[in-house]
Amino acid sequence: QKTLCDVVLMVQERKIPAHRVVLASASHFFNLMFTTNMIESKSFEVELKDAEPDIIEQLVEFAYTARISVNSNNVQSLLDAANQYQIEPVKKMCVDFLKEQVDASNCLGISVLAECLDCPELKATADDFIHQHFTEVYKTDEFLQLDVKRVTHLLNQDTLTVRAEDQVYDAAVRWLKYDEPNRQPYMVDILAKVRFPLISKNFLSKTVQAEPLIQDNPECLKMVISGMRYHLLSPEDREELVEGTRPRRKKHDYRIALFGGSQPQSCRYFNPKDYSWTDIRCPFEKRRDAACVFWDNVVYILGGSQLFPIKRMDCYNVVKDSWYSKLGPPTPRDSLAACAAEGKIYTSGGSEVGNSALYLFECYDTRTESWHTKPSMLTQRCSHGMVEANGLIYVCGGSLGNNVSGRVLNSCEVYDPATETWTELCPMIEARKNHGLVFVKDKIFAVGGQNSLGGLDNVEYYDIKMNEWKMVSPMPWKGVTVKCAAVGSVVYVLAGFQGVGRLGHILEYNTETDKWIANSKVRAFPVTSCLICVVDTCGANEETLE
Repeated sequence: QKTLCDVVLMVQERKIPAHRVVLASASHFFNLMFTTNMIESKSFEVELKDAEPDIIEQLVEFAYTARISVNSNNVQSLLDAANQYQIEPVKKMCVDFLKEQVDASNCLGISVLAECLDCPELKATADDFIHQHFTEVYKTDEFLQLDVKRVTHLLNQDTLTVRAEDQVYDAAVRWLKYDEPNRQPYMVDILAKVRFPLISKNFLSKTVQAEPLIQDNPECLKMVISGMRYHLLSPEDREELVEGTRPRRKKHDYRIALFGGSQPQSCRYFNPKDYSWTDIRCPFEKRRDAACVFWDNVVYILGGSQLFPIKRMDCYNVVKDSWYSKLGPPTPRDSLAACAAEGKIYTSGGSEVGNSALYLFECYDTRTESWHTKPSMLTQRCSHGMVEANGLIYVCGGSLGNNVSGRVLNSCEVYDPATETWTELCPMIEARKNHGLVFVKDKIFAVGGQNSLGGLDNVEYYDIKMNEWKMVSPMPWKGVTVKCAAVGSVVYVLAGFQGVGRLGHILEYNTETDKWIANSKVRAFPVTSCLICVVDTCGANEETLE
């Protein structure tokens, strides 16, 4: 390398010999230096000020070999030098390395570095991580040491992923208290980024109002009072308010909850991330042929019977791990279906202990805790499926009789809550009852169940846009009762009954590839008459702020 060298780079006290043509071919910086009328173009020795000798040697080596070792010890210095001397391949390698290293402890620093060195791709990666993992990031020392400009900008982002707005409030207060004497002048600017109307009444009254920082500042107190007034407004009046009510990006941790039904002590969460089962504390009484639905942290278990229909609705708050009871549907019955939409729990059909199926359609408003009878379905049915999709309520299949006898249906209908009207839809290809019904990306999948001849393994989906049903790959198992739920693009069959035995291991169906997997390593839920719904347990394992 030292043969016929025509330039020496002077870096502090170290001399690094090189060839101008090699440096110029690798670096736009050196190309301009050696091909223009700059003094360095005629100098044998070129001094590089404020540079690190080891880093420059590595860059010179790269110019000759196109090889360089990027690691956690040198990446920041290499990126800085590659940016300064305009060596794009090295800059890209450093950016790619840092993108893989982003975590809660360094993402804020990487974002600042990327901004200073004009690396938009790296900054986008770091910022996206910050927003997605904000609840971890704001508890780090890096966050507490941010300057006021960066904190106000961050707290103003709609894309912060949080369980609730109280976590944004907690972040603001933590930052202010970290250096309270010097940050006192910024209190109003920082807390103005908290969307107080989105914070629960309970948290506002018990925690926020009691905070000394708030009590001692009239402007901040006004913000809190404004947030509390928001909760007194009607839903219609709330919609007219824009300031301070834009939602953040919701943080989710989806599990599939299964409740024993006929065996209430058997209740568990299934985690689709690691295929684990976790027990749920379940004190509710057993009920046969009931339904369950999840809305706003609460599972509602309703309908069903023992010797007689059960009037009470059992409620389980998944975040607080607490059970309580409410008044159930006005018409107690079993073999009904239920789903949730926009703060309302809808129940349809069912039968009153062995009697014929009902046309009945009722609604429970979770805000007012009141039941209302809605326009009846077009067809009486029980043991059917019901799902919410894009704000509409879809009802499919079931039986005209009770859950034991009666003609099995393939008819489908949809309810529009806005107009309170029912519309008949294209019927399913296969008549079925006791089937699974799930919504995945503009498609409603009907899974298994039974017809007049027995159990089914076939699966079909309803294309909402085309108003037509299409068959897909059948299950590798045939069941007269199927308990399934969808998380993402995957449908999980977690329990079922075959007539002479129950499902032994869980089944997975990928709706994108149309492939079934029988997971022999994970046992299915042991109770075939269970209730199933997808729940969001985000916050259940966090230390509560209240």
